[in-house]
Amino acid sequence: MINWNLRKKIQNLISGQKKGDGLDRESGYRDLTPESDTKNSEEYIRALHWAIKNKDVKNIALSGPYGSGKSSVIKTYLEKYPKTKYLSISLAAFSTPMKSVNGEGEDDKSSSLANDWTLDDVDENVIEEGILKQLFYRVDVGKIPQSRYRKIKKLSYWKMFFTLLMLTVVASAVYLEINPNVLEDFKNTVINNGAFFHLNQWSSYAVFTVTIFGLLLLITTVLKYVMSNFRIANINLGDKASISKKEEKESIFDKSLDEIVYFFESTTYDTVFIEDLDRFNQPNIFIKLRELNTVINNYDNIKRKVVFIYAIKDDMFKDEERTKFFDFIVPVIPYINATNSGEILRGLLKFEKGEDGTYKSMNYDISDRYIWKISPFVQDMRVLTNICNEFLVYKRTLKTTKLKDEEMFSMITFKNLYPKEFAELQAERGIVKDAFQEKEKFVINEKQKLEEQIVPKREILKNVHNDILLDLKEIKIVFLGFLSYDNGTYYPLKNLQINNGTKYSYREIIKEDFDLTKFENMNQVIIGYDISNDYHEKTHTVSNITKKMESEGNQYLKRMNDLQFSEKSKKQELISEIQNLEEKIAKIDGYSLKELIAEFGEDFLPEGISKYGILKFLLINGYINEGYVDYINYFHPNSITKDENDYLRSIRMRNKAKNFAFEIKNLQQVSDRIYDAEYRQTETLNYLLTDFMLIQCSEKTNKKYYFDGFELDKGMEHYQFTKEYIERGQNVNDFISELCKYYRHMWKNIAEDVSLLDETKYNYLSLILNNATMDQIVVLDEVDRSNCIKNFIVEDEKSLACLNGVSADVLIELISRQSIVFRKISNVGANAEVLNYIYQNDMYELNNSMISSMIKFYHPDLADGLGNAHYTTILNADINVLNNRIWDDFEDYINHFVLGIDENVSEDINAVEDIIERLANTNIELAIAVLDKEKVSWDNLDECCENNVEKEKKKEIWNYLFDNRRISCTWKNFESYYIEFGITIELSDWFNENCSDVVKSEKTDKIDNECIKNIIINPEITVQAVGQIVDNYNCDEEIEFNVSKLPEDKIYVLIRKHYIRYSLSNTEKIKSNAIDGFGIYCREYIDQFINDLPSVSLNESEVVMLLNDTTIDKHFKPEILKKISAGIMTKKLAQTIASNQFDVDKVYVERAWKFLDNTERHMLLVYHLQVYSVAEISRLLMELGGEWSKLSDNKSRHKEEISIDVNGHNERLLLQLQKKGFITSYQEKNDRKKRCFEVWVKQQ
Repeated sequence: MINWNLRKKIQNLISGQKKGDGLDRESGYRDLTPESDTKNSEEYIRALHWAIKNKDVKNIALSGPYGSGKSSVIKTYLEKYPKTKYLSISLAAFSTPMKSVNGEGEDDKSSSLANDWTLDDVDENVIEEGILKQLFYRVDVGKIPQSRYRKIKKLSYWKMFFTLLMLTVVASAVYLEINPNVLEDFKNTVINNGAFFHLNQWSSYAVFTVTIFGLLLLITTVLKYVMSNFRIANINLGDKASISKKEEKESIFDKSLDEIVYFFESTTYDTVFIEDLDRFNQPNIFIKLRELNTVINNYDNIKRKVVFIYAIKDDMFKDEERTKFFDFIVPVIPYINATNSGEILRGLLKFEKGEDGTYKSMNYDISDRYIWKISPFVQDMRVLTNICNEFLVYKRTLKTTKLKDEEMFSMITFKNLYPKEFAELQAERGIVKDAFQEKEKFVINEKQKLEEQIVPKREILKNVHNDILLDLKEIKIVFLGFLSYDNGTYYPLKNLQINNGTKYSYREIIKEDFDLTKFENMNQVIIGYDISNDYHEKTHTVSNITKKMESEGNQYLKRMNDLQFSEKSKKQELISEIQNLEEKIAKIDGYSLKELIAEFGEDFLPEGISKYGILKFLLINGYINEGYVDYINYFHPNSITKDENDYLRSIRMRNKAKNFAFEIKNLQQVSDRIYDAEYRQTETLNYLLTDFMLIQCSEKTNKKYYFDGFELDKGMEHYQFTKEYIERGQNVNDFISELCKYYRHMWKNIAEDVSLLDETKYNYLSLILNNATMDQIVVLDEVDRSNCIKNFIVEDEKSLACLNGVSADVLIELISRQSIVFRKISNVGANAEVLNYIYQNDMYELNNSMISSMIKFYHPDLADGLGNAHYTTILNADINVLNNRIWDDFEDYINHFVLGIDENVSEDINAVEDIIERLANTNIELAIAVLDKEKVSWDNLDECCENNVEKEKKKEIWNYLFDNRRISCTWKNFESYYIEFGITIELSDWFNENCSDVVKSEKTDKIDNECIKNIIINPEITVQAVGQIVDNYNCDEEIEFNVSKLPEDKIYVLIRKHYIRYSLSNTEKIKSNAIDGFGIYCREYIDQFINDLPSVSLNESEVVMLLNDTTIDKHFKPEILKKISAGIMTKKLAQTIASNQFDVDKVYVERAWKFLDNTERHMLLVYHLQVYSVAEISRLLMELGGEWSKLSDNKSRHKEEISIDVNGHNERLLLQLQKKGFITSYQEKNDRKKRCFEVWVKQQ
């Protein structure tokens, strides 16, 4: 139920429907007093009323944390029960007395208050005195006439005057009654005095009367002044007690107990509400109040119950003390805490839920996100209400300036939570001021650190510029020479080993990419050097190399390290590093505190800031920033307009920039009010201010900072302004000229802007090229090493045509300066002077497109030939610079174009010959690759490699042509190769393959007998080729051949065609040097040979060879056999006789019989049995042995069996025996057991 009430109250507060909420709907302000809320406090009221009416309940607690609404419950109760006789005592507003050393409060003016006092320092007697004052000063003194307290009443001037008048009249009347004669004397005195001034009687009376009244008025004035300023030291309580500003040891309650009882006895109050007593953390005061309540309720003369109701915090008493002390406790749930303060704040600032579902304030520019960020810091309803009230006051008061509502609300929140610190801030001191001062110190330190990084880099550039030895290689050589010279001896260094590590060769060290750090911290060096072709090493001790490096070596290292940056790329890298550091300096210089914290953290903030939780939050998030002064002071306009001041505020507060076209009338005054660093901000951008900077501004620093901002802005605002300013069309050339001095990324941003048409980009680029210096253009191009101008021009073949509005001289200088190498160019529309410069100075990439553009520029009629005859077309065009460019790297050209273009297969023979002649000596493989692709053939071999080709390379080319049938098959081409290189394998292979065509061609004079002989005797020339030659070439004269070197098949062909003719001398040569050919020779010329046989000496092997030659007629063989005496018979000759059938003398057979085995004898009998008689045969068969021995007995006719052999030799021998008459017959016998011949031996 209570939770529902709490939620309902919050909803009512947000919706603004609650009545009696202290809200002035016209002004929007809310009071800070307790609010009456009958509906949502119903349960609290019911519980409280029940307790008040309960006769036993006399001490009641309303318990809840600060701001929970206890006062609102009390107010609501009193409104619901207006007849309640109550007293309200609130101790929330006390002065701040200081405790004395003895515990007594001091009222002495000389006693100053401590700056860090708290409510805990307030003494009990001071609290009691405060309670009594509120008690007794509540009622009129007439209601407690017997009270000894004497209150000061207000003194009425006229009342005092009339009182004095009446006293004067009464006193005069009494005096005259006592002394009647005095009246007459008084009259006379008045008249006489009047006569002195020449007044009549009545005038004298009138003057006297006025004098009396004037005197009374004077006395009244003096008396009122004295009584008003008279200081009463104490309130007299008779002889019982007194309330003094100087405390006594006895408490005030004890001294005034009878007065308190008398007060309640004389009045009708029955309910006392005591609030804020718990703030003093004095539990004893509650004990005294409970005692006082008991005394009052037990006093017989007081016939009613008096209830004390205490509004206290929950933790005022510990454990069970709360329930023991109070008779009844009503808990009050707080309306606001860290979790729901955002909801409350939404209501106070009139947030409503939008169509998109998000909450938005209808009256203020405060986001819902901001509410949830700041609300947890405010947990007290009164504080929250007061923040909203003060915010409204400030916003309405400072409405003439455009301040951010969130930043103003943040400042008001800080003011309410830390009023003392806010007051110090207004006096330009305190924790907030310290934070911004620390920021400035930190910025200075960081800038100094960055500057320290820049200095050595600048020093390196300076050293590189000033160094005499501008070549890193030269310094390395000098350094190595320095190391090599030791103890008066120079060692010619070959290699170097450092610290027993890797060994580095001299050449390796000299290379540009060698790591110079290897020379650092050397403690041992081993030098390898050559002396008289021997290898020696010298070792330097640690002390030697250390001293050498300390003396001069380290200086060399430094110079080498510095000179690494002399290379363009490394130098540019170093310059870029310096520029980046400078940009960081410029950035830091313009950082707000928020940006600085985001970048570097919060450590630089002043110590102690953490205890100001919300302040730290506000600083980190930028809600309190450099423009805080505008939120606590008025703006006093003088020389600039309100809008111009708002423009300055937008710069200072980094608000969203005004429209670029915002009109600034007082340009000089506005410019003077912008700080240097602020010129760089995007909020400063303005067309008119830019015009002023370009034309009128005399302060160069301001102009520098303004245009410097274009480069430093990594967002797109400055870039967007650049585009819009150019489109505006005023002072564009001056703008671009000035911008190019600072805005290094201008063109890079333009080039990368995909939203721009190429036409627009070329327009921008033309403006840059026409208005910037070449040095500035180079910087724009090389920013971030991007080469963005170069790449943009190179990537578009129409770029030169699009830049036709730029001076040719500028384009040519740009191309030359930046070494722009074009990959593709469209000649159409481009400046001919620029094109001619590009082509004539090799400012193009050697590709097919560029060659085509160049041919079209100089010889448009030849361009079509590039497709299939690339080099032929180039030669025909005869453009010197193009030819030289190609010939300078001819191999690359051949690879990419002649070989690289698949369709390029129609080069004419002249172009191919030119290619071969240029490549053959340097890259024979590439030349052959061209031949392999371009299928050209030569009718005349002499025309290939005709000029300046090395003989070996020429041979390789010709070999390729022969191997690949790229030469006409003629004796002329054979002759050309033969004369140049002789007969090689390649020529032989070609001739062997194409011999039939060659021999049919016309012979040249050089194809003579000697040439033919060389062809024939060449071992690579096949016998078929030799046959073709001998068939088609009639040899008129005998050609002498070294037959020992001729193969048998060639010898046969030559003998057959009578290229080798018969003679006794040839017979001896062939017999001596070519035994295999001897047989052929003898067979071819057998008749002449037999005739000359007596004159020819033959050895056994030669005889055997001729006897075994089956092509020699057998009737020639007996004569041949006779060249060997039977007496020198050998087994080999015997075997030859046994295996050949020709007429052989018996003596040879008999001698052969002795050298043969049975098998061989068997064959001897088969071929030569006829030389024996029948009687001798019997002996031979017996010697032959085996089954044949059975046939040796021929004394009687008998039958024997001889086996049938596979070769049929047995049958052949039987046939010879039958013919000789040794046997009568033989026949084949077949039965199941065996198969044999049945032989009948004839009886002799």
